[in-house]
Amino acid sequence: MAPLTRSMKKKAANSKSRIMQSLPKELLVEVLAKVASNSFNDLYSAKLSCKDFNKMAEEDYIFQCIDISKFPLVSWRFDDKFSKFLKHCKKCGNAEALYRQGLRDLFRGKRVQQGIMCLKKAASKGHVEATYVYGAILVCFGGESKQEGLELLYSLNHYKPKGFSVRECREKVKGLVWNMWADRKVVGKIVQARHETAIAKTCSDCGNRQEVFTVERGWDPLDHENFSSCNTCRWHQEVNIFRDILNDSCTPLY
Repeated sequence: MAPLTRSMKKKAANSKSRIMQSLPKELLVEVLAKVASNSFNDLYSAKLSCKDFNKMAEEDYIFQCIDISKFPLVSWRFDDKFSKFLKHCKKCGNAEALYRQGLRDLFRGKRVQQGIMCLKKAASKGHVEATYVYGAILVCFGGESKQEGLELLYSLNHYKPKGFSVRECREKVKGLVWNMWADRKVVGKIVQARHETAIAKTCSDCGNRQEVFTVERGWDPLDHENFSSCNTCRWHQEVNIFRDILNDSCTPLY
């Protein structure tokens, strides 16, 4: 097959541009947002494919939807341009960006309340890991926030038919928390609060103690689905595991 001449390439580009211009902008932005939510690399390729996509990729809605989950939480390799990109994602309401900022602010101990608010915003957008972390923290501190935290954790059950795994969610959270320098004072307060709210307490649904749980004989003790208890107790046990994850994140590895 003969290579395309310059005039043929120009004609093809003009034809593509006319097709793009014939479609509603809202539709194209929605398509691009879907691409962005699936893969950052695919979005980058789409931007290179034509000027229209390159321009539309600067829409705030695209930054709200873009998938940044593959980027490390903490890295010294990224430049100021990339930092500005992440900040713009957060400004546009990107749930993953809010979640990650929440983890950094909270567990570094310098902007604790701002971190909690970022986690809350991300959870309100349906971000499952943010829902897990924010809900678990509310349960840890007990009081009026305990029931709100449990309701958030209960809501994660709705994702199970779609392939959601509590254990997989937990491992993702652990992977991020363990790769940052968590502030011992912040972690200590959460761990101590959980100890005080759980010890000697019993479940109002089944009567089990909230500090000590059992699992079905022969099953993995960290498998949420095999906890031998009611739904409320399963999530209380999950909160205990979350507490242990935080506690271990401050333990030096030798």
